Amino acid sequence: MNFRTKQYLRKRFRDYYQFFHLTLPPDFNRREWGFILFDELPEVVMRRHKAFSSEQELLEYIRGMVPAHVYCSSAYYQFPNASTMKEKQWQGADLIFDLDADHLPQKPKSYAEMLYNVKNETYKLLDFLLDDLGFSENSIGIVFSGGRGYHIHVRDPKVLSLGSKERREIIDYVSGRGLNTDILFRSREMVYDMGKFKKKIQESPIKIRSFDASDISGWGKRISRYLIHFLNEISRKDENKALDEIINVIKAYHLKKASTYRIAQDVAEKIVQMKKQDRRIGLKKIANKIGVSSDAVRKVLIKHDLWDFRPEAMLKLKTIKEIAQNKTAINMIKKGIIDFPDTTYIFEAIVYQAVQSNSVYLGMLHTDEPVTGDVKRLIRMPSSLHGGTGMKVVPLCLSEFEEFDPLDDAIVFSEKEIKIQVIPPLKPQNSIIEMKGKSFRVQEGINTLPEYVAIYLMCRGAAEYA
Repeated sequence: MNFRTKQYLRKRFRDYYQFFHLTLPPDFNRREWGFILFDELPEVVMRRHKAFSSEQELLEYIRGMVPAHVYCSSAYYQFPNASTMKEKQWQGADLIFDLDADHLPQKPKSYAEMLYNVKNETYKLLDFLLDDLGFSENSIGIVFSGGRGYHIHVRDPKVLSLGSKERREIIDYVSGRGLNTDILFRSREMVYDMGKFKKKIQESPIKIRSFDASDISGWGKRISRYLIHFLNEISRKDENKALDEIINVIKAYHLKKASTYRIAQDVAEKIVQMKKQDRRIGLKKIANKIGVSSDAVRKVLIKHDLWDFRPEAMLKLKTIKEIAQNKTAINMIKKGIIDFPDTTYIFEAIVYQAVQSNSVYLGMLHTDEPVTGDVKRLIRMPSSLHGGTGMKVVPLCLSEFEEFDPLDDAIVFSEKEIKIQVIPPLKPQNSIIEMKGKSFRVQEGINTLPEYVAIYLMCRGAAEYA
């Protein structure tokens, strides 16, 4: 970003901060503030340990310095401007979740699709916070980050004193990490006298434990809801699509189990090579030739996507469809009673799929864990501008979230056309820009574009002011 581009962006950011209303977070004077300035870009230098005693003082600083990025702490301090964290004297912190589209498993084709995916993930998190954890709507703030996702601020008094360990436990819950689904179900075992021996047989149906309580919530309810959705979808699909769905469920389940299996690399390579050379070769033949068990061969083939799940999926599909078309069975599932006879592991496979579908992806493994677990984190100030996109960091209430369109509602700059020099090499994600319901094709060299598109590209480092 050259000097001329920085000057143009500073001028337009200053205009925004002069004339637009800024929403300050509660108890802003007890928070630490941090700023990244245009003059120091592309080097990222955080000017932090700032504090402001009045709204006017804070607004004058922002309007005078015109930062590219504005941050405030999730934590409250007695002395927020102290130079060390110990001297600040921590007094509590909001519970923060950072949902970033980069962390999701889907591979979006466009920025618009990326934002759509992360919005769906945010809905899932909000459902956990409101339903399972019981926070009120008034204690939850939703903020579009101005970039690739959303920040959720929980300001319920009950969470302020939570430490990092307790906050990570909340992450584990909403992300389904370490969830032992066995404890969610209660089954009845009958003991049969076989003469010399006694045999325990688990009787179907099983019951979801949380349905024993009058207030039905938690993972048990989510799994029940997913089972009904899954069965309804199966009953509506034609035979081939339904079979593909069952194959995907079975494959994901077995792949998870196979992924934990360890075998010598050279042995695995021999198994893979034999199967690729002769697709019809059976498990036992490979196992006998290499000297390992048939189960080991199967796990290796599953891990390398060389196992055909179609035959076993076809066997399961008929039973699954019968359950799906049985209104009594569906009504029983709604009550937490589940009967999947003669399906062996398929119930576990569908439950595994239910957990994956309902889990919230939060960062490294799932929500941005460092943000949630860090009780001293700096987070973007709602209503500020994002220096990496030129878009507004938009604070939202729950009633506004559904209709919110970031590629329209977070745009603050004008339709006036300006010229920019697009820098080679042009990345594919910057070649077509979709904003305000329009699509703009960008090429290397001089481009004349609406200001809001031009500022987006300049902030992304893809263009200079011409």
